[in-house]
Amino acid sequence: MKLDPVGEALQRVFDGARASSVETETLDFKRDPHTVSGRGAPGNPFARLVEELVDSVVCFANAGGGRIVLGVDDKTPGPDAFLGTQVDATALRDRIYGNTRPQLTVPIEEIAFNGSRLLVITVPEAMDLVTDGKGKALKREGADCRPMSEDARRTIAHQRRNPDLTARPSDRTWADIDPTAMSRARDLLAQLVDLRSQMADLDDRSLLRALNVLDRDDRLLTAGEILFCEPSQHVLDVLTRPAAGAEPSVRRLRQPLVLLLPAALEITRSAIDPEVAHIALPGGQEIALPDLSPIAADEAVTNALVHRDYARPERVVLDHSPNALHVWSPGALPFGVTEDRLLSTVSTPRNPTLMAAMQQLGLAERASRGIDRMFREQVRVGQEVPGIRTDEFSVEVYFTSRAPNRAFAGYVATLPRDLRDNVDVMLALTSLCQRPTINVKDGARLLQVSDAEAKDRLDALATGKGALIERDGDSRRGVRWRLRQSTASALGTAVQHRARAGSARPRVEAHLREYGWITNKTIRNMFDLDVQQATQMLNDLRAANVVIKDPDGPQRGPSIRWLPAKTSTAR
Repeated sequence: MKLDPVGEALQRVFDGARASSVETETLDFKRDPHTVSGRGAPGNPFARLVEELVDSVVCFANAGGGRIVLGVDDKTPGPDAFLGTQVDATALRDRIYGNTRPQLTVPIEEIAFNGSRLLVITVPEAMDLVTDGKGKALKREGADCRPMSEDARRTIAHQRRNPDLTARPSDRTWADIDPTAMSRARDLLAQLVDLRSQMADLDDRSLLRALNVLDRDDRLLTAGEILFCEPSQHVLDVLTRPAAGAEPSVRRLRQPLVLLLPAALEITRSAIDPEVAHIALPGGQEIALPDLSPIAADEAVTNALVHRDYARPERVVLDHSPNALHVWSPGALPFGVTEDRLLSTVSTPRNPTLMAAMQQLGLAERASRGIDRMFREQVRVGQEVPGIRTDEFSVEVYFTSRAPNRAFAGYVATLPRDLRDNVDVMLALTSLCQRPTINVKDGARLLQVSDAEAKDRLDALATGKGALIERDGDSRRGVRWRLRQSTASALGTAVQHRARAGSARPRVEAHLREYGWITNKTIRNMFDLDVQQATQMLNDLRAANVVIKDPDGPQRGPSIRWLPAKTSTAR
């Protein structure tokens, strides 16, 4: 919000207006209580002054910011209103800092007007809800400060922690709009098959209005600037490396987003090998597997450019080598979104106005979270799920490329569409190919939900005609889920823990020949497994007639001894 000029307001008061009539949504006048004498004089004028100024600071901070001029009587017109102040600015700044939550440091400028010393306190718009030291919250409405209700507190706290900077007026003008960008927007709209295609015939101003990137006064919003104006600096770095760790070639782009996003997607797709492997489906059809899912890469690049923090000056970075793609975006995750809940948190776009315009143009879908789609599509082509690293300054999505898991991708390709498109199914299958079972805690971490929700969602995958997993365990051992036998057979070599059991057989047999028995703990130490994995390996070895429980020892618990099957049978 643009703040009102102080000098003009002071001149109006000097010319005969009352300061109270000159006050606005961003300007307030205060008399120093030290200048009050007689019956109305406060016992502790400095304490009274701090209390009044803290209220005004809180009031402006919760609105759009503002200025407080100390030393002017707002009830007296003309030159007599300039009573001045002798308060120390540093002491005042310290007291305001100590009496606001979160603590605010406000700049205080000393000026002279009509022979009086005045202090001008500039209050910026806060990034969070601000209260005084006792928890009182006020907000400027017109020229008044009003208490905030609980609903208003919650609303402003959410808005300030997730500010939509793209909804604010831009400093750019109509002359800055790139004609090529507007032409590209019309081309995109003309390709759509719904009513949005009619927007392609609008003139520039009407089109910008239809995209909601103009305010009520037809000023260009920041979203419109990002979409249609050439940036003042480069906004995207594309790094291409011949090998991981090698010196990259660097390409820097500076274009309006409506031109930049398609260019960035094309650069990323051109770096993907679409046919590193082929798989034959039961019906004779053959499909190619890429080294990286183009759909997942598109989502990562689009999210980085659309959901980045446009208040930060850093560039988005695409760093590609033959075996990896890193997508780095400025800005932390939006408030309320955490790294361990990316799959399950309700979509919270950082830039709603920009996102809505992109959706209108068909460049992005507002309802898509993107993260679950990235995970699902990577798994479907036999690759690993992407990694995500976050801190308070940035978000990085990274993909590693390897030889595709052909057995897994081939099995997934045969599933009905509703199962192929279900991220829970893809993640559960991936996990159960690596380990024999998953419990509630495992499921909660895997699906990024609470324990109770993980149990419900895994149970849902284990019921019905097309169930791919089954529930196991009891109240004593805990609930677990494993692959159905038919699913495990269809997945074949993708079920890696079975392959581990087969390769472990010679070592287990050698141990049995030397010592005569083996335990779960021994298996864990030999193969670096957890308890459940070791138990599954022993069960697989028993099914292969390699081991059998010692009939003379415990039949349950960690003390079970396993003997060579042939020796036990002979006994």
